[in-house]
Amino acid sequence: MRQQDNKYLSNRKLVKSGSLLEIYQFGRDIHLERRIRHIKTEEEIEEAKKFPKPKASQEEILKSSARRAKRMIKRLIMANCFLWFKEKGKPYLPITLTLTFAENITDLKKANYEFTKFIRRLNYETNGIEGKDLKQSNLKYLAVFELQKRGAIHYHMIFFNLPYIKNIYKKMFDIWGQGRIMVGGKDRNFTKIKNQAQLQKIIFYFIKYIQKSVFENNCPRQKKYIASKGLLKPQENSFVEVVSLVESKLPSDSLVYKWDGEAEYNQSDVNDSVGKPVNFMRWFNYFQYDLSSRPDLDKEISHLLTGLSIDDIDF
Repeated sequence: MRQQDNKYLSNRKLVKSGSLLEIYQFGRDIHLERRIRHIKTEEEIEEAKKFPKPKASQEEILKSSARRAKRMIKRLIMANCFLWFKEKGKPYLPITLTLTFAENITDLKKANYEFTKFIRRLNYETNGIEGKDLKQSNLKYLAVFELQKRGAIHYHMIFFNLPYIKNIYKKMFDIWGQGRIMVGGKDRNFTKIKNQAQLQKIIFYFIKYIQKSVFENNCPRQKKYIASKGLLKPQENSFVEVVSLVESKLPSDSLVYKWDGEAEYNQSDVNDSVGKPVNFMRWFNYFQYDLSSRPDLDKEISHLLTGLSIDDIDF
C-alpha cells in the first residue's frame, strides 16, 4: 500500500463472510481515505469533465441493482449461518420460512406492514419481547420478497437463531394469520439447514427470487431484501499487506472459483485506452475460497481481520 496526498492506495480487497473468502485484484489502485476526506480541486473537476460517465440504460441499472443485492444476500447468509449460538454454546441450525397472503395483496408497503407485525408477534412468542424492546429484535433473519405474475407478494425468509418452537407449523400459521406458510421448504414437515451443501442450495434459492423480482416485475427502486438489526457483517480489508498475509495461509485446494478478468480484458476488443483517463478501471481478477472444511484456519483469519484499522499498518 502506498500513501499519496493523504490518500492510501491499494489494488487489493478481501471480503470474508463466514467460511466464504473472496479476494479481488484490481487493474488500478483504489483510494482508501484516512481521516481527511479528499476534496477535488478545480483542475481535477475540469479533467473529469473531459471524460463524462456514459448514462446507464434501464437494463444496466437493473442488472447492477440485482448484482449488488445478490452479492450482499449471499454474504449476509454466509456470515450468519451456524454463527449464532445457544446458551450452551451449540450453534443454531438455520431454518427457512415462506409467507404467503390469502388475499391477492400487491401493495408492497401494505405487505411489509403485515410482515413487520409478524416479526413482532414472533419475537414476543419466542423471546417474550414487546413494546420498546422490539426495536432490538432478538431474532436474526433475512427475507426477500417475490412478486408473482399476478402481482401477489410472497416472503422467503431464513432465520439464523430461531429458538425451538413446539408444534412449529401451527404456531407459525397462527402468528402469521394472513395465509399459507411453508416451514423449511414444506407445509408441515420441516427440516433445518444442517450443512454447507444445503446452505448453498438455499442461497441459490434466495438469489433466484431477487433476479425474478428485479427483471420480471421491474422494481429497481425497491429494496431487494429485509435484514434484521444486529446481523453479523462480512469482514472487509483492502490493506495489501494483510491480503497477502491471508493469501499465504490459504491451501491451494480451498480455491473453488477463479475469474481472470485481466486475461479476458487483454483478449477482448475493448482494451483500447485511447481517450480514456489513466485511472480508468479496465479489469479485475476474482478468487473465491471455501474454508468450511478448515475451521481452525477460518477462525485464525477471522481473528486476524478483527479490529484491524489503517493505523495498524506500517507504510
